[in-house]
Amino acid sequence: MSNEYPYGKLGLHDAHRIAGGANSLLMALQEYTEGGIEADPQAGRLARKGVELGDALLDMARLLVSRGVFSKERHLSEILIYSAAIADGCEVCALTHIDGAIRAKAPDAIINTVQAIALYVRAQADDDTYLLFDAYTKHWQRFADWPHLPNGKVSNLKFYNLIALLMSLVVRKQRLVRLHTHELLTRSDVTPEELLEVIGIAQVMGGFPARWEAVHIHNVADELREQGLLPEPFVAVLERIPVPRV
Repeated sequence: MSNEYPYGKLGLHDAHRIAGGANSLLMALQEYTEGGIEADPQAGRLARKGVELGDALLDMARLLVSRGVFSKERHLSEILIYSAAIADGCEVCALTHIDGAIRAKAPDAIINTVQAIALYVRAQADDDTYLLFDAYTKHWQRFADWPHLPNGKVSNLKFYNLIALLMSLVVRKQRLVRLHTHELLTRSDVTPEELLEVIGIAQVMGGFPARWEAVHIHNVADELREQGLLPEPFVAVLERIPVPRV
């Protein structure tokens, strides 16, 4: 098989080969660097940061699927990462995690719906018209008719809004982040732990710009607290944030 990977022609085997190759290279670079640190501790101090960053990247890759509040239902964890990957346009990540979702027996109808949500979110990211946003909000009113998760452990409202919030953070669309945060905080039993995991996945896929979009989650929570509508666990979260001195 050719080692060239033209965009749009990757298969699952190619994706695993690229992801596996990248991890192998990272680990080999770390082993080499650690060996240099032992041989020359003085120079090794300068290389220590790279080793620590490499450790963090490898740990994050394992953490995304193996642990976290969604890991008890592995197909949910895989679908979350897959949704962030397709929003970010990361083809290798998307192929790898759609394969993981299929292996974890995620229903086809759920996968298809997540892909449809991605189309809506991407359209919002590429077009700033409020007419399109109005169509988007009307689309969301039909979530109850969308495919339900097996066993009914997570409601449609919460699951699909978490997926859309994650995508919205990755594509950095303020009004979508605000919309889905408001839906989650006022109409679902979302927990701080679930939002924390969504923000973490968004940062892994979309970098620090995606993480910074979480300020809009903070703003919506603040507004709901002022209205007396914020769930108690999130009130407790906000109370932990230091108030700037005037």
